[in-house]
Amino acid sequence: MNLRTAWLVVAACVLLAAGARSQGKDVTISDDDQTTIVDCNAGTATVSGDDNKVTIKGDCRALTVRGDDNVITAATVNELSISGDDNTLTVDNVARINVTGDDNSITWKLGVGGKRPEISDQGDDNKIREAK
Repeated sequence: MNLRTAWLVVAACVLLAAGARSQGKDVTISDDDQTTIVDCNAGTATVSGDDNKVTIKGDCRALTVRGDDNVITAATVNELSISGDDNTLTVDNVARINVTGDDNSITWKLGVGGKRPEISDQGDDNKIREAK
């Protein structure tokens, strides 16, 4: 292998590694009664288990909550979807909130880009409010 070919191989590996780091990480929590911290890293997170305490760091393209009785804290979420019941969520920054489950409590601090999040609540007895 000549020097030029070696440099091209090294450059290609660097570009592939940079691309892999920029891709999002998809995380699923399907067990029950877990306490965990995950880094979303521009990926997606799904909580389908019950009675979990989850802290989600970083930016998420989507956070989906299908389980029940979870306590979730998240940094930044583009699309928050909740179909489970009796969950408590606190989100620092969120663009969209879609709720079809019941008896959930969602508190958001800021909307992404300085705008209020788009909110759709088709469940019963949900509390969706801005933090004070």
